[in-house]
Amino acid sequence: MSLVNSAARARIRIMRKVVNGRCRLCNTPGPLVGSHIIPNFQFKPLKEKDGYFLILSTDPAKKEIKRQKGITEHLLCAECDNVRLSRYEDHVAKVLFGGHPLHGHYTDRLHVISGYDYKKLKNGLLSILWRMSVAQDPYFASVDLGPKHEKRLADVILNDVMLPEEEYPLMLAAPFIQGAVLGDWILPPDFARVHGNRVYRCLIAGLLFTFIVGSAPLDASYKPLILRQNQWPIIKAKVEEIPFLLDACVRFGRANAIREGKLTN
Repeated sequence: MSLVNSAARARIRIMRKVVNGRCRLCNTPGPLVGSHIIPNFQFKPLKEKDGYFLILSTDPAKKEIKRQKGITEHLLCAECDNVRLSRYEDHVAKVLFGGHPLHGHYTDRLHVISGYDYKKLKNGLLSILWRMSVAQDPYFASVDLGPKHEKRLADVILNDVMLPEEEYPLMLAAPFIQGAVLGDWILPPDFARVHGNRVYRCLIAGLLFTFIVGSAPLDASYKPLILRQNQWPIIKAKVEEIPFLLDACVRFGRANAIREGKLTN
């Protein structure tokens, strides 16, 4: 009988957890790390009070689930996860949640910000869309960019390419209901076809990100609202004005009422 000390057991556990494969970004074979599909900093506003966030279901039979971190998958090598993506994510985190000096002004229902690094901000957000597409978790099932767009975005991220404003344009909205923003909400990505392009929408920590994918000309109504090099208009909109969000609110509310016995199925 051999004795194994605690340090050796820890090393054995680490060795068992090593997952080898081919990095989805740089295509290099080797150990893969558990990469966050949605960066962990975007869950911070959801966890600030209790240290966890809730995953709600529209199925009354399913209870709410507490989680302390987002969904991870072994997609990337350490270099791509910790260096190539981090160079963007640090900037995105500071722009969205504070830490980077910005300029802003209000125009009607828009909060127009400037003073960010356009390439870092856009590539960082598009890297989330790309990860959603290559991920296998059912939570991201609605996001399927296809080989052409997955490769294009991978090349952009890997080679630190600066994209034109109207290539993979994206928009941001801050929805609110009864005067309050949805700061502690997160919803699975949604897909729609609009004006000949694919549109992916995802609500994370109360911010609604809209990604436009395709070669059809950008609709004129979108042009004043997309991320530009010198400014980004953030739209303030009622939930009632966003049909898929309104539908989600109704379905979540009904499911919760049934779970609490306030409504029969």
